Amino acid sequence: MTDITHTTVPAGPQRPTLLTVLCILTFISSAWGIINNIKSYINANAISGIVDSAMAQAKNDVKESTKDKPEAGQLAEKIINSASEITDPAKLKKMAIYGLIGNVLAFVGAFLMFNLKKTGFWVYLVHVAVAILAPLAVYGAGNMLIGISTLGVVFVSILFSVLYSLNLKHMS
Repeated sequence: MTDITHTTVPAGPQRPTLLTVLCILTFISSAWGIINNIKSYINANAISGIVDSAMAQAKNDVKESTKDKPEAGQLAEKIINSASEITDPAKLKKMAIYGLIGNVLAFVGAFLMFNLKKTGFWVYLVHVAVAILAPLAVYGAGNMLIGISTLGVVFVSILFSVLYSLNLKHMS
């Protein structure tokens, strides 16, 4: 009778499930962002033309429907002007470049953290800074729609950063 001995390969540190889920979500969202930013850069002029046409029609509709309510008309016009400013082709291209850089940083950071490298967390935080500061740098803090969307980015970025930081103890 042959004696069979089992040898085991020593396992490295285990990746927590939360970290795995966060990294996968970041991989998906950053890959999606990379694709969308490339498309936005390529199609900036077309996007601008389509939105400008729609905004011109919206301005006329708002003027007609708010003749009796000047305050509502002013607010609606401010929102429409904010949207028109966002679609300036040069600004769309700048945002696409910043977005591309930010999403690549997020992807690299998540990849490093997926491999339990602590430096990935710091790379991810640079992505967070780019994601928050880029819209403010390109459009300014005075644009109402940029301010609202930046608040959403801040919320999600802080949430993910805190959740990633809970896993720092598992990284080297």
